[in-house]
Amino acid sequence: MALNVIGLSKKYETQTAVDDLSFTIEKGSVVGFLGPNGAGKSTTLKMIAGFLKPDKGEVLLNGISNQKDPITFNKMIGYLPESNPLYEEMYVKEYFSFLASVHQIKFPDKRIAEVIEQTGLTAMQHKKIGELSKGYKQRVGIAAAIIHKPALVLLDEPTSGLDPNQLIEIRALIQSLSKDAIVLFSTHILQEVSAICSSVIVLHQSKLVANTSINELLKPTQAGVRVVFEENITPYLSDKFWENLTYEQTDKHVLVVKSDNLPNLKKIILNYALDKGLNIQALQTQEASLEEIFKLLTH
Repeated sequence: MALNVIGLSKKYETQTAVDDLSFTIEKGSVVGFLGPNGAGKSTTLKMIAGFLKPDKGEVLLNGISNQKDPITFNKMIGYLPESNPLYEEMYVKEYFSFLASVHQIKFPDKRIAEVIEQTGLTAMQHKKIGELSKGYKQRVGIAAAIIHKPALVLLDEPTSGLDPNQLIEIRALIQSLSKDAIVLFSTHILQEVSAICSSVIVLHQSKLVANTSINELLKPTQAGVRVVFEENITPYLSDKFWENLTYEQTDKHVLVVKSDNLPNLKKIILNYALDKGLNIQALQTQEASLEEIFKLLTH
């Protein structure tokens, strides 16, 4: 089972929302879909889900096209839009019964009980959806997306606005879905990606700029050394010593210096400090972060 996105493009009048986007995701993957606001993430998810027709390209799930055979395709996907539309006057369990009838699920009571337990809604199943907190509404939305056991789960900003405890629980839930399905979710929270994703797809200005595992994404980047001086280092940065070094000043006492040769870098910084009579409080190796990579890719 695989999701194949082939040459998707979409324009709104003169604005290009998605430009010739292609990627493949295999079953068992949790993939983070990243990009700045306006990069084309939501538009892409809508095109994959079949809610928006692309100008060019196609989407295949296990070889089935969402344009040529939309009925079969739609039976295989679950989609949670960013807005999370719910029938707030319905009770939670009543809503799931309605969805089970729409999907023509065999043994609906059994499946409803399974999905309620899976999404942690046992204590809330007899409450009205409109009475629930945002975190529980998100659980209801995810449950609605997976009740028919889809092969592909699309989640658009599923953790937006949640508190830290809710974030942890929803992340664990999303990760658990990959046992039976492909999971593609968009997010602005990079910690989420590093916590639960095996790979990432990054869009910038409607184009694909990265499609790789997190480990591979971090490999080409330089690690660095975080140096904390007792003295204000700013007046010394005009020294010739710093001309051929890549560094970022994060504080008047702190520099992050990048290099492919960390042991040698530490040595020359210590020699420089000794020569200038500077005192170093800390000298720590600092690996490149996902935030730094994202910044590089989208600036």
